[in-house]
Amino acid sequence: MNGSDAPESVKISFRRGGEKIFYERLKGSMTQRKWLLRDAPPAPNSRAADEGSKDTPAGTPGGRQKGVGIAGLEQLGLNMRKNNELLIGSAFEDLEALMSSAKEVIALAERFARQTNNGQGNASAEENAILAESASQLGLVTTKDIVGGGSSESLYLSELARNLAEFLTDDSRGVLKKAGGIITLVDLWAMFNRARGGVELVSPADFEKAARLWSKLKLPVRLRTFRSGVMVVQGRDRTDGTTVRAILTWLRDLHEFPPEREVPWDWQEFGRGVTAQEAAERFGWSLGVAEEELLMAEERGELCREEGLEGLKFWVNYIDPGEHKKHKSQAQKDSDEVMKALKASGLL
Repeated sequence: MNGSDAPESVKISFRRGGEKIFYERLKGSMTQRKWLLRDAPPAPNSRAADEGSKDTPAGTPGGRQKGVGIAGLEQLGLNMRKNNELLIGSAFEDLEALMSSAKEVIALAERFARQTNNGQGNASAEENAILAESASQLGLVTTKDIVGGGSSESLYLSELARNLAEFLTDDSRGVLKKAGGIITLVDLWAMFNRARGGVELVSPADFEKAARLWSKLKLPVRLRTFRSGVMVVQGRDRTDGTTVRAILTWLRDLHEFPPEREVPWDWQEFGRGVTAQEAAERFGWSLGVAEEELLMAEERGELCREEGLEGLKFWVNYIDPGEHKKHKSQAQKDSDEVMKALKASGLL
């Protein structure tokens, strides 16, 4: 059928069903536009293209060989590989053009910011925030290759800090929630680079610099450093006091549950000690974070340690005078009453 005789429309009738399946497949074909791949020219400078041109008969219309059987399948596979090479090459060219355009857009924004700042070269924090927000609205994953170096490093770090905060507070990912509200900076660095999809891995130095900008940018997360030097990430509203109260509430709840084996002390009055492993399981922390939080509570005087054959355990600190008065036994209360009466009578 000649091109001039091709009908402009085709009417199809379905008498025994199948119209839905046909519509879905037609829609998929329209989306994939496979006819463009079939009619696409071969990839330039391709060895396979040269070999294919030699084997093509001169008398075949359009230089296309009509093959059947195994030869036809081989020719079809060869044509598909040519088209795939052409499409991949075009895709990389488009990607390079996009990266180049992104650099130009950000450079233009920086130049405009310098002009509005009366020619001063150093942009203020507010201007950097505006530039970072503009890059985010453009849908760009900010990398050093896009932003560039030199004076643009502050823009790169501020945008990276915002990306990190968004990554942490995203409810669909639940990064902080799964980690019990606190995660080490090293674990977050590994998790963030995996989720970045290989665009450009963030170095540990840049990662730490970006994390230190959270407080300055007033983002909902903050960087915290334990006494041992371990750096962790947590919500901005989370404090040491709230963590200590949660640990003490858990230890007081243990007064109501008997231990797994018989113990020589009154567990209903004094409870029992807990390990870092138990704290990690209770609050969803990593083992390192659990140990650091228990040591922090011990340093504040709320817990005391017991080192034995079962390892290091932490107890509510009954040795501290202020806490000891809150957990007096009945015999101690009676003794205090006697001492008070003796002092009142002048015998002591």
